[in-house]
Amino acid sequence: MTKLKIILAMTFLLSQPAYSFSDLAHKMVAAIAWQQLTPYAKQNVERILGAGQKRFVNASVWADHIKSDERFNYLKPLHYVNMPKQARTYNRKTDCRKDKCVVQAIHTFSKVLTSGKEKDKQLALRMLIHIIGDIHQPLHAGLREDRGGNWYEVTYQGKPISLHKFWDNKLVKRMKLDWQDAGVELNTNMEKISLAKPEVWAEQSHVITVDQVYMVKENTALSPEYLQMADGIIRQQIKTAGWRLGMWLNKLW
Repeated sequence: MTKLKIILAMTFLLSQPAYSFSDLAHKMVAAIAWQQLTPYAKQNVERILGAGQKRFVNASVWADHIKSDERFNYLKPLHYVNMPKQARTYNRKTDCRKDKCVVQAIHTFSKVLTSGKEKDKQLALRMLIHIIGDIHQPLHAGLREDRGGNWYEVTYQGKPISLHKFWDNKLVKRMKLDWQDAGVELNTNMEKISLAKPEVWAEQSHVITVDQVYMVKENTALSPEYLQMADGIIRQQIKTAGWRLGMWLNKLW
């Protein structure tokens, strides 16, 4: 291999993204959550992030936009939790070693907001807004063996794509909503959603992953039936994530 080819190969490997729920999905979740906030919770949010819904919504994507900054490498494992395929319950000891996973991160950043140092609260709130969205993308509570669907390839619209990237990005775009519209259209029938706790959120996402997300065989095309099923799931998960984010912040304040 020539020196140029080696350089190009290394550049490709180093530039590979750690896929996360798309900006659009995170902004949808935040827009829904904003409508759920109590006046007191909103007051605390605005004290940390600044006034207005737009600052809250923009904060939801900060955690992805700083991934190329090496100073924040310690945050990268906090976007997901990988669990064994047969698991139906989250095990902190085996699924979240050294507490580096999305479940424990939600608890950690929540504590910072309620009793931490003031200088740490902006990062904590930005992360919390973001990762409560992440934990509701089913493959962010996926399988260890294929890195949450990142190593599981399927075909969509005639092109190969990882299952994870499809659920993160392409599926959200199929909703044909911008985040402002989602904040209104998806903000209905919230009484059917339970708050529960992050451990349960991860377990629910994992069950969806095992029982439904992997209903497509590797290296095959996504069928119309699969797409219809996936459309319904992602719509409900974004809605649930938004409601839970709002209620979680209300609970903290």
